[in-house]
Amino acid sequence: MCALALLALIPVALWLAQTVLLRVAGLPAQWQLSSRALPRGLKRINRAAGYVAIAAALLAYPLLRGFSPLGYYAAFFPAGRRPVELAHGFFAAFLYLSLLYLAWTVSGNVRFEIRHDARRLLRRVASAPLAAVAIALVEELLFRAMLLNGLLASMRPGLALTTGVFVFAAAHYIRGVKRYWTFFGHLALGTLFCVAFYYTRALWLPLGLHAAGILVLSAARPFIRYTGPAWLVGASIFPYAGAVGIVALLALALNVALSYGGLP
Repeated sequence: MCALALLALIPVALWLAQTVLLRVAGLPAQWQLSSRALPRGLKRINRAAGYVAIAAALLAYPLLRGFSPLGYYAAFFPAGRRPVELAHGFFAAFLYLSLLYLAWTVSGNVRFEIRHDARRLLRRVASAPLAAVAIALVEELLFRAMLLNGLLASMRPGLALTTGVFVFAAAHYIRGVKRYWTFFGHLALGTLFCVAFYYTRALWLPLGLHAAGILVLSAARPFIRYTGPAWLVGASIFPYAGAVGIVALLALALNVALSYGGLP
């Protein structure tokens, strides 16, 4: 439960930082977490405050349990033959997403076109690999190595997995967002990553799955327009939130479960 408490403190810290920055900018405080009203410079500070809050939670958790942070998280990256799970996860997610885009293209639900000028396009494509690794690593450390591992130690597996999936999905909506119906896609996404961690008790497999997903979606986004209905193909950066994407994520989660130990 310590992990849940630390996670709950993150939005509190974010709200306090946002409130201070809004006051500095001469703006009224607001309950919703959103930096849209802040000037550009203060937005950067607000973003940095988020990074600090997450880093503080990651460092505090092992210390509160009597472990060194480096030793605690290093245990989730076992050596030997285990790192091959990273490649397995990466190529499995890459294959599933590629087949999805192929199916949507053939059926006329997406079309490929260049959406940005050359400079912006190059910057987006070049930053995709680094963003994929950084985001996937931080989220896997936070939601699997810290949260789910702690839940599995104190709850029955079914309840721990359900809680881990729900908290992961809900965390993507603590800030103001344009769409909330995509929550079901995040539930399916969380199911995939939590199942991968449950069967391997390591971060190699979920990290590979997670990084590949971010990489493909980030690299493809500047070249794709979704023309099909949102309920079917999702929308914008959430193509996995449509019916086809959710089914694909759950199918991949089943594939992971069968490949790494069978169904519980």
